[in-house]
Amino acid sequence: MPPPEFRLLLDQGFPKPPGFAVQHVDNTIEVVHLSDFDATLARHHTPDWMVYCVAAEAGFNAIVARDRAQLDELVEMYVLSRLDGFAVITWRRGIDDPIREWGQLLAYLPEIKKHLGPGPGRAIILPAPTLSAQSLHRPAKTIGMQARRRQISTAQAHTEALTEIRDWLGLTGADPGRFDDLLGL
Repeated sequence: MPPPEFRLLLDQGFPKPPGFAVQHVDNTIEVVHLSDFDATLARHHTPDWMVYCVAAEAGFNAIVARDRAQLDELVEMYVLSRLDGFAVITWRRGIDDPIREWGQLLAYLPEIKKHLGPGPGRAIILPAPTLSAQSLHRPAKTIGMQARRRQISTAQAHTEALTEIRDWLGLTGADPGRFDDLLGL
């Protein structure tokens, strides 16, 4: 198996779910938790800049940290600016939910990889995961739009949809009323 193209070090505060390995999803990425990489760095109050240096020296491309405040520290930013192709990945606002942290990190990995490469180190600040009102869709809106577009009533659109469902179930040999209770009919 070829070596991974991209190596991430997870800071000690980052959640470490048992049995979960990103490599099973994408074998071009290696993700290592700080405590597994170097337990002494995790146990002691090691300055963030030292962790950056040790991680870069070991061939990691980036460290993922919950602590955004390190981006405001002079020494940390001096070291980061000197490390070729290394990054600190963090969030604009703290997230105290391991599912959201992991989900967002995985979702952004392809974009993160595009922003790394030769040159001065950098910080990548991920947005806070939220759903705005524009992310919510009401099925009744589509039904109403379809009915208007086709110049039929909403009740007729409902009847057409139900007929299509029952016809398909009947063609497959299933009871055409199988989902009536589920659909509140």
